[in-house]
Amino acid sequence: MTGKEKIILTVLVIVMIVLVGCNILLVEYRKTVEARQMEEKARIEREILESIRLQGAEEIAEFGYRYQPVEDEFIEEVSLLSEKIKEKLVSVDNLSEIAAERLDAAEDFRQKLIQIGDVPGPLATFYRYMLEFIENDIETASLVLSYYQSGSYSTYDKSKLEELNKSSNLLFSRVHSELERVYREYDLEFLLQELL
Repeated sequence: MTGKEKIILTVLVIVMIVLVGCNILLVEYRKTVEARQMEEKARIEREILESIRLQGAEEIAEFGYRYQPVEDEFIEEVSLLSEKIKEKLVSVDNLSEIAAERLDAAEDFRQKLIQIGDVPGPLATFYRYMLEFIENDIETASLVLSYYQSGSYSTYDKSKLEELNKSSNLLFSRVHSELERVYREYDLEFLLQELL
């Protein structure tokens, strides 16, 4: 090999080394850019999810502020009716009137619950449970009313009434467990304090 060929070969080797080096640098640069893009995309996705979660939390809180007074009113009415029964000896006619008022309170609660409308998605199960509870409660109140209006108390089959009462208690517990779960999931524990 001549000196000129050695120089050309050396230059070619150097050019190859530079090209390979540039290729490596270019690949590393692309990896860095892709990593930054992925991090940025992940950050944006987190922000969007957080925004959706916050929006969901806001909708849940708004619903809670509309719903809670309705439930409080219902519970207060039921408590007052229970106190009426406890505070004095009442006749069968009075018990029948109280049972009718109890049925009216349950039907009124159902109507107000339906009027609230716009149930946020995360509360759909809670709302379905609450409607199950109130339908069961209406059936229970109707059965109690029919019991007092029947006039034949000794022959009246109370097993259905006992079953409905037990079911009401379980349904009411399930309703509030679901509501607590959603409030906790969306960091709305402060609304739980208002329930207690």
